[in-house]
Amino acid sequence: MGGDVKSLVRGLPRGKRYVPLPLAKRILRHVLEGLVQIHSLGVAHTDLKHDNIMFDVDPSLDIPSLLARNPPRLNIPEQTWEDTMQTAVSQPLPPPSSLDDLHTRNFFIADFGSAQIVEPDERTTDHITPCALRAPETILLGPWNQRVDIWAFGCLVFELITGHNLFEYVPYPDRGLDAAAGHLWQMICFTGEEFEPKQLRWSQRATQYFERTTCYLKENPPRFIYPFETPLRKYKVISEEDVLVTATFMRRCLRLDPDDRPTAEQLLDDPFWTERSV
Repeated sequence: MGGDVKSLVRGLPRGKRYVPLPLAKRILRHVLEGLVQIHSLGVAHTDLKHDNIMFDVDPSLDIPSLLARNPPRLNIPEQTWEDTMQTAVSQPLPPPSSLDDLHTRNFFIADFGSAQIVEPDERTTDHITPCALRAPETILLGPWNQRVDIWAFGCLVFELITGHNLFEYVPYPDRGLDAAAGHLWQMICFTGEEFEPKQLRWSQRATQYFERTTCYLKENPPRFIYPFETPLRKYKVISEEDVLVTATFMRRCLRLDPDDRPTAEQLLDDPFWTERSV
């Protein structure tokens, strides 16, 4: 592999650590195509993030010449049971010289160490997904399936395009909210949705955070209206037309009830992809 998207973004100048929309769409499209394959096998990746999106090597790269110019560094020799062994230091290939070099690369989902067969009897843990990308059903310990990846994917759309997290997993002590409750509150404000009784009924932690009668957070924080268009406009990296199309696409992915989220295959037909070449 030629590298991962997180390292690529970190290598950009400060203040410009985001991916231009045409390239972001190419990355996201390839990730979504990967999710279609994974989900068709009854598997959820559960750890979708920048670090786990890889891209291939530039086909024009002359690796033998590169190695000749940059011989591998070696570790200090170590004594084994039978002999002395000296291993090479793992070194990455040189990063792309510019983002333009990536418009012909292929992108892949990597690191299946946290992947889960979604049948309840086959799972090894319910502690899945990085906090900021965690779906509501994961926080509430409710039934979950491949749609947790769709939620994380919706968050990644925003992160790639703007260079910032959509959700912050932080407490709001002035409102009496711990980090998980604060995350749920942000979800309500961004999506404009309310949690439904049918979802909370099967969630083990629902009574910890929600009133039984109102299905709203116990601390009753204000219901701010903060649609996805607002943070997309804030960073001024895409046009108003693209803001509207992107927000609509994110809204499909980021539904509070996983049953309302489309499949990865259904998302491949969204107008989001037809606005520009991917």
